[in-house]
Amino acid sequence: MSVKKISFPYYQLKQGENLKTISQKFNIESTKILLDNNLSPKQIKEGVFILIKKD
Repeated sequence: MSVKKISFPYYQLKQGENLKTISQKFNIESTKILLDNNLSPKQIKEGVFILIKKD
């Protein structure tokens, strides 16, 4: 039996990460991250799960 691995599109922010570092890490505009997750910049903090959509 073969199991297909599915990539999980969510990312949990780690200590010390912020919108800029996440944007650079995934090569996605910070505004896109905020819009895709319906968040404000103040809500981007350690422990939060965000959707990473690479369109």
